[in-house]
Amino acid sequence: MGEQMAAWYKDNGEYITGGLFGLVALDVFMFLIHCLIERTTDGYNLMTLVITAGLLIVALCEKLYTEQEAH
Repeated sequence: MGEQMAAWYKDNGEYITGGLFGLVALDVFMFLIHCLIERTTDGYNLMTLVITAGLLIVALCEKLYTEQEAH
């Protein structure tokens, strides 16, 4: 099963990385809109940004490692 998951990730890794980048960009955009409307950072939880950015960094590092290993 691990080999099937690895093959699936190799085929669709760009979609996962792009989706995570989209989530990070959307969260930053929503934070900036909140700051413009409310004129304060109070009341906005950045925990989703921390979690999503962490997952994006892991996915990008894995992608770089896989590309380096392929060459």
